[in-house]
Amino acid sequence: MLKEVIPILLVIYVQQSTCARILAIIPIPSYSHQLFFRPIWRELGRRGHEVTLLTTDLMPNASSNIRQIDWNFAYDLRHNKHNITKVVQDNEYNIPKILASYQAMLNEIVDEELARPEVQALIRNEDERFDLLMVEYYHPAMFAFAERFKCPYIGVASAEISNFYHKTMGNPIHPVLYPELLLPFERDLKFSERVLSTLYVIYQFISNHDSSLDDNIARKHFGEELPPLHQIIRNVSMVFVNTHPVFNVRPLGPGFVRIGGGIHVEPPKPLPKKLKSYLDLANEGVIYFSLGTNVRSHHLTKEFIKVVVDTFRELPYKILWKFEEDVPEKSRNVKIVKWTPQQDVLRHKNVKLFITQCGIQSMEESIVAGVPMITIPFVSDQKMNSMKIVSMGLGLSINKHILTKEVLKDAILEIMHNSSYRENIRKIAELIQDEPMSGLEKAIWWTEYVIRHKGVKHFWHPNVDLPTYQFLLLDVISFLIVVCILIVYMMYTIIKGIVSLLFIRKCFSNKIKTN
Repeated sequence: MLKEVIPILLVIYVQQSTCARILAIIPIPSYSHQLFFRPIWRELGRRGHEVTLLTTDLMPNASSNIRQIDWNFAYDLRHNKHNITKVVQDNEYNIPKILASYQAMLNEIVDEELARPEVQALIRNEDERFDLLMVEYYHPAMFAFAERFKCPYIGVASAEISNFYHKTMGNPIHPVLYPELLLPFERDLKFSERVLSTLYVIYQFISNHDSSLDDNIARKHFGEELPPLHQIIRNVSMVFVNTHPVFNVRPLGPGFVRIGGGIHVEPPKPLPKKLKSYLDLANEGVIYFSLGTNVRSHHLTKEFIKVVVDTFRELPYKILWKFEEDVPEKSRNVKIVKWTPQQDVLRHKNVKLFITQCGIQSMEESIVAGVPMITIPFVSDQKMNSMKIVSMGLGLSINKHILTKEVLKDAILEIMHNSSYRENIRKIAELIQDEPMSGLEKAIWWTEYVIRHKGVKHFWHPNVDLPTYQFLLLDVISFLIVVCILIVYMMYTIIKGIVSLLFIRKCFSNKIKTN
């Protein structure tokens, strides 16, 4: 009996000795942001780690070793007070104003989140300890938790990160090869686009250089003795980003881990009976239309809705439309639902087309399911994602400002009648999934790697400590130019002196002959 018990006790002891206490912070009030990371928290919990999760969307059915602090109130700040979606729609081409609006919204959200009594209790608890911080890589004030608990930290992002954060990891920045994610540029930039992209990078680095406001927010909640945030940013061990080399070819340092490709995509589950019946009977095909969780029905104009309704009325297909409100004038072939299990809907054999805003998670789900897309981008990185979809032959994109019944109908019929889009998307899905480790496996392995080694400094890129003028060799180039100028000047002076001497000698010689 004792021989059988000892191995079990050893396994329990080893598991307890290797499990860690992890603080996970995802402050952005966006369901897609929160959804992406849930498989990571669940797997860490399953492996015995204790996770304290600060989130705007509580995880249902979380295991007992996942403690959650609710920040759901932040949605009210985003959608009602700041109404960031409307700001972006109204100032589509005024990127500085969009950035300023985003920053103002994030500053207030983060300030309010840090002020919550549960969070302050966590910060002030002298007995609390953590072995690792995993924090969404968007607002520097949240990185202060790493300083508070004297633990290593990993930055995580549910979409591509800005060039500013690439720079903090030592990754090369180039406005033409790697345009900023908010810019609607993809490949082969025109001259005007190259100029705009360059100016944008300059503007971004100037605006991010002053971190006094972020420092003030952090010190308000963590204490005046907190070091400047730019020093804390430099201590990041690794960064996990939802991106994939199929979509983003970019040289990256070893501390930057790509975990994209559908990490949040779950195993198939049965559809609700009524929904399954509706899809099963649609032998002619189903078009699924959803603009995600951030673009709500009240964000859409009456003209936009009318174009969509009029277009759907003329189609021979069934339409499944995820919409928060009823549309009385809809045609009989349209079914409106306030929520759908999107991943399982896209997997249904009769779903032939996905009309989407092209958020990164929706894009990944559609690719994994092998469903071509028509994208109607609204905010954030959706334009860049849409351009990737078009350039890779996975679908078509429509500018919402020029949306008409004819444009939308032509795009729908083109994809429904052209099998190349479905073939292309299946090829891309195969490429994304043909890897030695899944995105989730990479995230878990490297997380435990950082825990085992109590931080990762050996991946630190020397480019991070290099001033820009040294990285661009401006001092070396200037020195060589000066040396070249001096050499040319010296040669000119010597030649001039020789010519002058010869001229004087010749004149002197002629004078002697004359005399």
